[in-house]
Amino acid sequence: MLLIPESITIEQNEFSDQASSHTSENGEEESENCVSYELSGMAAKLRNEPGTVGTIDTDHTMIGVLLQPGCLKKVQREWSCPLCLIITTSAKDLRMHIRGKKHKLKKMEDKQKNAAATKETTISLTKKKANFLTRFNFHNMSGFAALVKRSDRWSVWIKPDFGWTKLNTDGSIDKENAGFGGLFRDYRGNAVCAYVSKYPGDDIFLAELRAIWRGLIVALGLGIKVIWVESDSMSVVKTINKEQPYGPKASSCLKHTWKLLKKFDKSRVSHSWRETNRAADYLAKMDLSGSDVVLWPGDFPCGLSRIIEEDALGTKYYRR
Repeated sequence: MLLIPESITIEQNEFSDQASSHTSENGEEESENCVSYELSGMAAKLRNEPGTVGTIDTDHTMIGVLLQPGCLKKVQREWSCPLCLIITTSAKDLRMHIRGKKHKLKKMEDKQKNAAATKETTISLTKKKANFLTRFNFHNMSGFAALVKRSDRWSVWIKPDFGWTKLNTDGSIDKENAGFGGLFRDYRGNAVCAYVSKYPGDDIFLAELRAIWRGLIVALGLGIKVIWVESDSMSVVKTINKEQPYGPKASSCLKHTWKLLKKFDKSRVSHSWRETNRAADYLAKMDLSGSDVVLWPGDFPCGLSRIIEEDALGTKYYRR
């Protein structure tokens, strides 16, 4: 079971019978490699992807099978609630938590804090804008053009060194969906696994921050000891690296994230351009019915696999 500091852990493993059966038939070593996941509205689509076999039960749960030697079925062992920062060993317990009073109260408190913070930020920006316009010399338009001009450049996804695992994360919020995702890759650029989680909020900073928090928990569960985290949110990267101040609404998740980072032998958190973070962006925008899903390479949609291949080949992306 995975535990994070100061977090609540709900103990119940609904896959115990399945795991015991698999162990008796295939031995402990293969059983340890087994992880399951829940898919959603894209279940039928993923079922038709190469390398994936699945069935959908009456609960609309798709159990996917990764067609690789020595592994019959991979079973997801833990689920998370990014809003309450808890980990549970059962998808059923996670659904019960989301329907519970504590989660709903936390959701309401989060909305109130975000509304108050947005109001303060708007007032602050209005004052700064007024001061800027007062001091600005409109006659020096050439200087203004030079200030706002953004140079064109090429960018490429960089592979981690041997022994390191790289995690790219991203958050996404729009009118229809809010969530985050992340992808683990090795020194060759090959995918290890990915995750997708729904985010019950409308703050993109917190969505990006929780994407890293969730990724670190998955990494520890995979036994990763050396990790390089990349995010296209410069603000989140600087906040985690303690290069800029942060507000009270991010305090809890930041403290959890810092404690998780200390569990690795080596770690680094850096910024990536959006053009080289396409895989994480793809995952963050996936619309799955499950609140927290772990995906394996054999289950990836063709679009995601294509991005991973292009990154591994060192494809250059043009930034405008």
